[in-house]
Amino acid sequence: MVEMVNSLSNKKSNFLIFLCWAAYTAAYVARLNYNASMVEILSQLGTTKEAAGTVSSFFFFAYGAGQLVNGLLSKKYNTKFSVAIALAASCIINFSMTFCSGIEAMKYLWFFNGVFQSVLWSSLIKTLSDNLADSKLSKAVMVMSTTVASGTFTAYGLAALFSALSMKWTTIFYVASAVVGIVAVVWFAGMSSIQKNKAATVQTQKHTTGKLSLTPVFVFGICVILVSAVANGFIKDGITTWVPSILKEEFGVPASLSIIVTLLLPVLSIFGASLVKALHKKQKNENILNGIFYFAAMLLAGLIILTINIKSVVLTLALFGGIACLMAAVNNVITSVVPLYSRDKIDSGLSAGLLNTFCYVGSTLATSLLGKIADTKGWNDVFICILLFTVAAFGVCAVSAIVTRKKKA
Repeated sequence: MVEMVNSLSNKKSNFLIFLCWAAYTAAYVARLNYNASMVEILSQLGTTKEAAGTVSSFFFFAYGAGQLVNGLLSKKYNTKFSVAIALAASCIINFSMTFCSGIEAMKYLWFFNGVFQSVLWSSLIKTLSDNLADSKLSKAVMVMSTTVASGTFTAYGLAALFSALSMKWTTIFYVASAVVGIVAVVWFAGMSSIQKNKAATVQTQKHTTGKLSLTPVFVFGICVILVSAVANGFIKDGITTWVPSILKEEFGVPASLSIIVTLLLPVLSIFGASLVKALHKKQKNENILNGIFYFAAMLLAGLIILTINIKSVVLTLALFGGIACLMAAVNNVITSVVPLYSRDKIDSGLSAGLLNTFCYVGSTLATSLLGKIADTKGWNDVFICILLFTVAAFGVCAVSAIVTRKKKA
């Protein structure tokens, strides 16, 4: 079936990509600020790692489940309103966190932060898919891939600064509240302008929409992507959440410095997105591409276990940085490349929501499970757990590559 899709002019397309980037970057600041300040929260509230990790788990659970629901409903949304409302709600929730004196209240507030933020990714990807020409997809994928790095860098950078200045942990929530509030207004104004002028600036482009054939090979390929998504969320957010605590406890790095050093991880993740852009031109099979990334991550995770007793902060951080870069690449493939480049087969909002749901299943497991393992067994067992997830993910991707090869033969 051939359908007509209205794509924006070059100038409007770039502006739309910027708006989507700003919205998701701000959202990341207003969700990772808790993880970024966890070292200070553990110290000032005197709670356990497992208990502190449950706050993030509540967010990830709500966000993951909400991704699926919003992926299904995103085609019905007017994103000018839905994205603005989601950001405004996150603004209010972040401000409310400053009144909490214990983990119990934080859990439920952060749960609702996850509920509202779950509207964003599928809505943003759907907005890009509905308005951009094919020639703009590569740029959109690359730009959106930097939102994680930009948001993480901002959240952890502010947390480090406030910690170094001996400021209370609540400060970062005030700042995050202001950031998402401002971006909510910018988004609404910007989308109003785009929608108002769209009729005069659109260019018509044809896309062929095919009917999905649920063959065993296709279904298996989807299952492999979903397993990769769970492993990706587990490893990516497990590292982001717990590396500051690892540096502090294993190497005696001060809290503020451990957070600053962790800022290298999201910066390196930008290289992961560049790696995807380069390799996807040569390898269009996303599962094979992910298999390559997981194999490299498996080697680096093994090296962490073998070298941790050397007590080298530089070496350990370099290895974690390499894994973070590779997981950013996998995340980019799963949540951006697949939904946008498969828009002729399946609704981009639906696929983005579904795949992101499974990423956050892994994220939910990582924050609470790794915190519990660290409390009861120690960090070495945490590293082993991360290694096992890379092995499992590489294994299913390798099987997928074999199945794909046999099908072609």
